[in-house]
Amino acid sequence: MMGRARSAMPDVTALIPTFRRPSLLSRALSSVVEQDGAEACAAVFDNASGDETGDVVATFAARYPHVRYVCREQNIGGLANMLAAVQTVDTPYFSLLSDDDYLLPGAYRHAIAALERHPEAMFWTGVTLEVDEDGRIWNARMQRWTREGLYKPPEGALAMTHGRAPTWTGVVFRREVLDRVGFIDPRAGGPSDLDYLLRVAARFPFVFERLPAAVFTLNRQSFSATQPLSSFWPGWMRLIENMDALPGIGDAARSQLVAAVRQDAERMLFRRGANAIACRRGQFARESAAALTSYFDRRGKAGLLRVLAGACEHVGVAQRLATWTYRLLEDRIVRSRSRLQDDYGHLLRSV
Repeated sequence: MMGRARSAMPDVTALIPTFRRPSLLSRALSSVVEQDGAEACAAVFDNASGDETGDVVATFAARYPHVRYVCREQNIGGLANMLAAVQTVDTPYFSLLSDDDYLLPGAYRHAIAALERHPEAMFWTGVTLEVDEDGRIWNARMQRWTREGLYKPPEGALAMTHGRAPTWTGVVFRREVLDRVGFIDPRAGGPSDLDYLLRVAARFPFVFERLPAAVFTLNRQSFSATQPLSSFWPGWMRLIENMDALPGIGDAARSQLVAAVRQDAERMLFRRGANAIACRRGQFARESAAALTSYFDRRGKAGLLRVLAGACEHVGVAQRLATWTYRLLEDRIVRSRSRLQDDYGHLLRSV
């Protein structure tokens, strides 16, 4: 099938940083160039993959004129690659798409229409499906929101707390946000995407539609699943500091937001500590316990993590029981959300 004709100027740019995932990149690119009702540019930023990535992009570029390719001479790191990519945006709207994620049909059309209806809104978000490598839908956070429509500050930022924040795979930003807020805070590390969305939503309106917009892949070998606590925990502390220093919102709203993100950070520490025990990462669990004690004075939760980590390291049956119990709880969560598979499973794409 031939690619359809494109106008001289795209409406929206999909920024796609990539490194050595050519087959997954092909899926991501397809999801951009096949968007209907919007002129989309797919801009790929190859972090010196040294494989067939360039050939994959060239195949798309031969059919779709709004496909761009930048290949770094050397690997500059994921964060630097993304920061450099954002500086190239020259369309009214943009989105950020990891090479192992993809957009769903109509996402850009709905986003641009909503942003044109609400010129005061700085971004649009739909529902992002969180899907594991076996095609199971684990979550769709935005389905839990009580209403669609325009969210004004600080309501929008508060609505994103307690595990309900959008995944920015399904977010379309105005280019203007880069001038008004800038981009991510590198010191926020792992949760820098959440930090950025909160900082924007605390100052500007945004639009939410309960529309399946994108798929986020839960990768077993992801950075957060394999790295030590020190790789992301300081980022959460930076996020809390950024919320406490937000300009342009009242003291009461700021205090409420800071309290909410502190609660989220505490829950995250305990949950990841429990996951680490199930995955035989005792040191990670002990570091989570230390942070729970130092930053939140949660000695009970910290003590539980330490005891479980120690028992699992010295008693084989304890480790097997902990892993089995954690996996059982995970499976129950997935089964409790089986409606998501029924509603959205037909939208998923294979590699």
